[in-house]
Amino acid sequence: MQLFKPLEVAFRRWRDRALAQRLHGGDAVHCPVCEQDFAHFLPAGTGERARPNAVCPGCRSRERDRLSWLFLRDRQDALFFRHMQFLHVAPEPRLSQFFYERIGEGYITADLMRRDVMVTLDVQDMVYPNETMDAIYCSHVLQDVPDDRRAIAECFRVLRPGGWAVLNVPLFAAKTEEAATPGNVRAAWDKRPDEHVRSYGHDYADRLREAGFSVEVVTPTDLVPDADERQRLGVDGPRTGFVHFVTRA
Repeated sequence: MQLFKPLEVAFRRWRDRALAQRLHGGDAVHCPVCEQDFAHFLPAGTGERARPNAVCPGCRSRERDRLSWLFLRDRQDALFFRHMQFLHVAPEPRLSQFFYERIGEGYITADLMRRDVMVTLDVQDMVYPNETMDAIYCSHVLQDVPDDRRAIAECFRVLRPGGWAVLNVPLFAAKTEEAATPGNVRAAWDKRPDEHVRSYGHDYADRLREAGFSVEVVTPTDLVPDADERQRLGVDGPRTGFVHFVTRA
């Protein structure tokens, strides 16, 4: 229940600090997000979406979070400035900290259902006027949105000319296709939207271009050329995905 989300987050942070090294100590893998070494990353997902070596025991970052972290860290001097208008949709805790430290006032967290954010926001119908944001970070959200093209168009609308966004999605399919039934159907009492209403392929970049964006697709190999190092950082799995970095002219 979203009412208890802050308590859940606080408990997880305590657990991670107190137990991670005791339970998973070692140096086989390294998390670039929390800068800790461990014997392994933790598994995540079930069934077809099961992923070994996915979650950091220390900060709970996932493969996609670590990949984005590496990308943003490398480009931070060019991308961030104090008090920029920055919209973070479905904020990940450690990335949220990274953004706030660089932006300060002007950093905005948003979500449709969560209560631990600043703004209640439907990405298909954003509450902001045209050309008000300098940047948007929205990762692994669009696969759960009924009309993703409308959401992408909204991101383009609210970005200022010269603005940028990271709009990552899971890449599971050879070609993007709508699901006959959602991959995760919520229980009747659960008011959150169903998840995975479509599977994305590499043609996802074309949807971004159709909205007017210039698109740069950054792969794990682009960021970390050495295969052993990709494995050590936990960005080599088949579900890691790519960074979809877009700009508005």
